[in-house]
Amino acid sequence: MATALSELRENGFRGSGVTGPGRIDLTRMDLFAGLPERDLKLLDIRLPLVRWPRGASMPEPLGRPDHLFVVRDGRLALYESTAPGHEIMISLLDAGAIYSTLGTAPAASVTALADSAVSPLSGRAIEGLIARYPRLGRNLAELLSDRVAMLRETVALVSEMRVEDRLRARLHQLADRFGLATREGIELRLDLTHAQWASLVGASREAVTTAFSKLRACGAVEMDGRSITIPWEVVRAREEALSLAAARNAH
Repeated sequence: MATALSELRENGFRGSGVTGPGRIDLTRMDLFAGLPERDLKLLDIRLPLVRWPRGASMPEPLGRPDHLFVVRDGRLALYESTAPGHEIMISLLDAGAIYSTLGTAPAASVTALADSAVSPLSGRAIEGLIARYPRLGRNLAELLSDRVAMLRETVALVSEMRVEDRLRARLHQLADRFGLATREGIELRLDLTHAQWASLVGASREAVTTAFSKLRACGAVEMDGRSITIPWEVVRAREEALSLAAARNAH
C-alpha cells in the first residue's frame, strides 16, 4: 500500500479527502472486492479525484498513457471511430466502472455525459497494489473480461440490418446494466439525445427517430421525454426467446 500511495504522490495528484455526495465508496466497487476495508479507506483518502463537468473537454490527467481510470461518480461514454471516420458509442460507464490506457493499444475517445469524477491510477501504482493484494489482479482481469464480452455482444447487435432491430437490442443490453424495475417494466433513465442513441447503434439521428417511432407503435417501448420503459411482457418474451435459443444451442 505504501508503495502504491507513494506513486500517487509522485505523479502530483492530491488526495480526495472525504467522500462527496453521490460518489461511490471503494468498498462497494467490484475492482476492490475482497480487499481489507481498513486499507481501502486509507486508499480512498489518498486516491486522486479529477472532476469532469458534463460536456467539458477531457481533463489532461484522464487521458494519460499507462493508466487505469476508475469512475467514481457520473457517467462517461466510450467511442471508437470507424474507417470512414464516424464515431460509435461502444460503452457507457457509470460509477464503479473502469477504462484504461494500459499497454500500447490506442486509447478510446471518452466523453462526460454527466458531471463526473474519475480517479486515475498509474501502471506503477496498479503493480504495487496487485503485488500487495493479488485479489485485485483477478478483479481487474474479471472486469476486463466482462468488457470484452459486452463488446462482443455490441458487435453482434450493431450487425443487425434494420435500425429498429439494432436499437431494440441495444435497449435490452443497456436495460440489463442500467435499468430500474418499475410497476410498468424496466425503465432506462440515461438522458441520451437521439443523436447519442444514433451513435450507440451506428445509424443517423433521423433513422433512430424513425426506429423509436416504430418500437413505440408495436409496444416494444414506452417513452416519457428521455425516459424509456420496456414493458414487462416484452421483457418476459425476450427472456423466453433467449432461453429457447440457449436450449437449441445446447443440443
